This record gives sequence, C-alpha cells and structure tokens, in this order.
Amino acid sequence: MVKKFLALGVSLFIYVAVAMAQFNTDRMLTIGRNAFYFEDYVLAIQYFNKIILVKPYLADPYYYRGAAKFSLDDLNGAEEDCAKALEINPFYVNAYNLRGIIKQRKDDFEAAIIDYTHGLKYDPENINLLINRGISKINLKKFDEAIRDYDQVLKISPNLLSAYLNRGMAKVNNTDTLGALADFTKAVELNPYMPDGLASRGMLYYQLNEYEKALADYNKVIELSPEQSSFYMNRGVIRYQLDDLQGTLDDFNKFVELNPKSAMAYGNRGILRAQIGDYNNAIDDFSRVLALDPSDLLTLFNRAILYCEIGDFYKALDDLNIIVENYPKFGPVYQYRAMAKHHLNDKVGANRDAQTAMKLEMERRERGEKEQLALAGDNGKKDNKDKKNDAGKVRKKKSTRKKSDKDIRNYNKIAVLDDFDADEAEQQVAKETIRGRIQNRNIIIDMEPVFGASFYSADSSTIRVAYYEKTVEEFNRLKLYPHKLKVTNREKEAEGFQSVHYFRQINEITEELKDPEREEELFYVRGVLYGLVMNYNNAMADYDSLIALRPDDVLARFNRAYTRYKMVEVIQAMEQDAPPKQVNMSNPLKGGNITTSPSLKQEKITHILDYDLILEDLNHILKLDPNFEFALYNRGIVKALLKDFEGALADFSKAVQINPDFAEAYYNRGLTYIYLNEDAKGTDDLSKAGELGIYKAYNVIKRYGSQRTDITMED
Repeated sequence: MVKKFLALGVSLFIYVAVAMAQFNTDRMLTIGRNAFYFEDYVLAIQYFNKIILVKPYLADPYYYRGAAKFSLDDLNGAEEDCAKALEINPFYVNAYNLRGIIKQRKDDFEAAIIDYTHGLKYDPENINLLINRGISKINLKKFDEAIRDYDQVLKISPNLLSAYLNRGMAKVNNTDTLGALADFTKAVELNPYMPDGLASRGMLYYQLNEYEKALADYNKVIELSPEQSSFYMNRGVIRYQLDDLQGTLDDFNKFVELNPKSAMAYGNRGILRAQIGDYNNAIDDFSRVLALDPSDLLTLFNRAILYCEIGDFYKALDDLNIIVENYPKFGPVYQYRAMAKHHLNDKVGANRDAQTAMKLEMERRERGEKEQLALAGDNGKKDNKDKKNDAGKVRKKKSTRKKSDKDIRNYNKIAVLDDFDADEAEQQVAKETIRGRIQNRNIIIDMEPVFGASFYSADSSTIRVAYYEKTVEEFNRLKLYPHKLKVTNREKEAEGFQSVHYFRQINEITEELKDPEREEELFYVRGVLYGLVMNYNNAMADYDSLIALRPDDVLARFNRAYTRYKMVEVIQAMEQDAPPKQVNMSNPLKGGNITTSPSLKQEKITHILDYDLILEDLNHILKLDPNFEFALYNRGIVKALLKDFEGALADFSKAVQINPDFAEAYYNRGLTYIYLNEDAKGTDDLSKAGELGIYKAYNVIKRYGSQRTDITMED
C-alpha cells in the first residue's frame, strides 16, 4: 500500500510539474504577444527567446519573434524565424503570409507569390494571403491576375476597403480609369472618414486633369489627417495646377513645417518662390536643399540662375562650373555662365561659352528634326488625339516632374511625389525608451564597450540572462564584499553620497590590509572600489600589488587591462575638449602640411604603448585560460582600434564560439564586417545581437545593413 501511495505521489508530482511548465510557457507566450501588441518589440523578443530556449520544438514563438524582428526592419532575421516555424509546422499559414511580406519588402515578388500561393493551398479563402499576393502581382505588372485576386477577396468580404483600394490601383495601372474610379468611390462610400479612399480618388482625378474634384478630395483628406505631410505636398501641387499660388505656397510651408528635413519640400518651395519673384528666399530654400543633398544638381542650377538674377555673379559662377563639369552637353548652363563671365569682365570666356551654347542648341534642333521625321506618322495621329482631348479642357496642365526624376532639363519643374505616395520623415522615438520602432531612432554607432568585473552594474532595460564566469564565481565564494562581483560592460560609477560610502569602504579595507594575516584578494576589492570613484591610478596600483604576489591571477590582470583602457578613454576625451597645442594655417587640401607639436606626437605614442600593455595582460590571461571569452572580446576591441580588423574578427568569432549567447560580441563583429564591406555577414551578426537584446542593432541594420556600407570607425 505504501508503495502504491508513493507511486501515486510521484505521478501526481510529475503531472503538476508538466502542467506548470505548460502554464508557464503559455503565460510567457501571452506576455510576449502583449508586448508585441504594445509595440515593445525588443521586450517581446526576449520573452520568445526564453520559450525557444525551453521548448525549441514550438512553432509559435519563432513566428512571433519573426514578426517582432520584421517590425524592427530585421528582414533577414525575421525570414529565418519564419522558415524555422514552417520547418516545425508546414501548415502554419500565418508564417507563409509573413515570409511572403518579407520577400515582398526585399522586392522578390516571385518568391513572395510562391509563399502566398502555398498558404492558400491550406486556407483558400485567407483574405490576407489574397490581398498580399495581389500586391506582388501589381509590382510584377500582372494587373489582370491581381484584379482576379481582389475579385475573389470581394466575393468573400464584399465590404473590404483594402480590396477596393488595391483593385482600384491595379485598374489604374491597367488603364481601366473608369473601373478604378468606381472602386475608389466605393471605398469612400464605405468609409468616408478614412483618408485612403479619398486620397486615391484625388490622385486619380489629378491624373485625369480634373483638378477641382481632386482638390475637394484632398481638402477632406487633410481635414481627416492633418498631420501627414505628404497630403499637403499633393494638395499644393493640385493648387499649383489651379493657379492658386498662395494656396500652393501655404501647403508647401506646412509640408516644410511637418517635414523639416525634406529636400523636396525646400526645392519645390524654392521653385515656387522663384516663379513669383521672391529670389532671396528662393535662394535660401535652394541652399537648404543642397545642405541636405549636395548631389542635387538640378537645385544647384536653379540657385545659379537666381544668383545671376540678383547680380551675385561670383557665386553663380561657382555653381555653374560644377554643372558644366557634370553636364558638358547641356546648352543652357553655358548661356548663364556666359552671362556671369560677361559681368565679371571675362570677355574671352563669355564669348567661348556663348559659342558653345549656340553649337549645342543647333545640335539639339538637328536631333529633334530627325526624330520628328522618323516618327511623323505616329506623332500625327497622337497630335490629333491630343488636340481632340484638349478641346474639352479648360486648363492646360503645367509641367511637373516626379521626385525621382533627375533630368537636368527639368530643373525648373515642381516635383511631385512619385504616384502621390506618402513620403513621411522617419519617426523619431524618445531616447529613453526602447519601445516601438527603435530602428528609426538616431543612435550614435559605436562598438559595445569593454567588459570588466565590478560589484555594481547599471541596470539593463531589457530582459537578458546575466553572463557567467567561473573565476568570478570562485571569487564570490570568498565573500569579501557585501555585493557579488559580476562581469559587466555597464559599470555603475559613483554619484553623490555613493562616493562617500565607497571612500569609507576603501579606508576600512586599507586598515585591514595593514594586517599581515590579511587576505590578498582585498587588494582586488579595493582596486574595484577605486575604479568606481575613478581613481584609476590607485586602482592600477592595487592590481599591480596583487599581480606581484600572484602573477597568474586572471581577475587582477583582467581588471588591470580594463582599468588601463578606461584611463586611455578619459585622457583621449580630455584631449578632444582641450584647445589645440599648435595651429597650422596651411590648407591641407591645397598641398599644405599639417604640423604636430612634439607633445602631441608623444601622447599618440603613449596611447599606443597603453594599448600594448592592455594586450599584454589580455594575452597572458588567454594563455592561462584560452576560453575566457571576455578577454577575447576586449582584445578584439583593442585590435579594432589599432586597425587590425582581421584579428578583431578572429577574437570576436572565438568569443561567440565559446558563448553562443554573447550579444555584444555579435554586435561588434557585425559592425566590423560591415566596415569591411561584408554586408551580409554583418547583417546576420547584428540580427543575432538584436535578438539577444542589443536593441540598437536594429537601427544599424536599417541604416547600414545589406544596402549601405559607409560606416567609419574612429581612430
């Protein structure tokens, strides 16, 4: 009987344990999904990581983690998680949908359609899959197929607004103007308070030259959504066609107010101001454009023309010379440069430019006559058709250009957002939060700091597992200090009364060290405390004392290298803030030599020697313990600073091999890869770092991953 009771007790215990495990997993998944819902994507990823660690055979946490990564623009990481979810559960329809969206974002529309179609095999009436597949087909110009997808959606859900809007856009591209207008109007009827339908219909009215109707729609759009900058730009362009120049200027001003870093905003306003004779303010706008985008040669030419108008020919000539270098076959620029040179008494140069302009104009006319002769038949038919169409029009459409149009011949045309798309500025997120789309935040890109051992670590706002190091745990067993020692790269330095407390403890330890029977490790404790109050010289002295007693003390050498590194950082920061010790007035861009005082050269040599001493300690540690990942990591940072990037990569790689969850090592290796133009490897590492809690990795992925490689590292 006792045996039976015991067996029953064990089985009950196992049942309860299993039930609790299931409950905790479900609860963790719910918390993660809630964090995702509230756009706390970084926190959500941490919860999903915990579930995956315990139950890697579940598809849900991979899918939701992929969705969070997608929201942070980590497309590669999101795609990998979707693939893993589908590997576990091939019938996971939502994963097909998300992976299709990711491929769509990567402009791989054919692959996206394959995923959507695969998902539709298991759920033929899935509206999301049908709508997204239609979008991919529109991008592939398969408009008829896209329309059929949206027809199917509307059979399932006859009042779905997005289906009418997308089908309308497909019909616009398929030259079915009346059908598109009917779809957009239906969307407006279904929900007159949603701006999308009105904006789409207004766009179509604009393309049909029905500007009054377009204006009426955009007036309502702005009333419903007054904070979206692109709507003001679009309405401004409509008002421009209606000769309402003051209304156009008002809308452009509002666009600038809402989007102060948009070069297009200043460019359009500058062109409009030039047209109404407000030359000085127009020049100011053009200069702002060039400050934001120095490569905008159309704006540079506009500014040069206005400099000529106000008689500032020296500035005009500077701008025109750049245009000539880039567009040597563009006749008008020679005409204006001839004018500028004439007023600057360069008669020979003016005559030469005038002759060049005349020659280029004659060549242009000859080319035009040949093209007209070659296309006479087709053009005759088209001209008759245009005249017939124009007969019923009250207004003649003013010339504009698409935002993406960089043809120098269109320099004086107002730019229109390509297809009236939204062109909002990146969302700015408060620096103190890691919620939301943190990849859009402006973050200074720098390597994660070096690690040291300290009793105090600044709290992290993300849920991450603390790093374990056996030598640190062995030290903690001695119980020489009330707080446990931990490995950290976010040491919490003393502030206010804390400093007084630390100095009191330092004095107490100093008294203990006078005892010949004292424990040698007290030198280490005092060294850490000295470091907290930034008394690095005394900290170094304590580590030196301990190393003299025990040359192979890993922790003492580790923190001596860490403290020496911090000393170098402080000295360099002080030098950057200090006034220059010697000034050389020669211009290095014109062949002058930069001279450096002997003291500055000596400081540079001293820093190099300091790095050598740091490396000496780290190398010694790694001889004693080749698997001390934090020493490898710190050595990688020093090697990167010394431009030994291959050596840095080797150290970071060894560190993550030892500790596969070493987020900072992934992050620093990712930055190093991108600096070396190995974008794919760098993006993969940054994705892993973000997954492990280095949230700023998503900002780097967005700015430099995959496409961009213009990171510069500081000396």
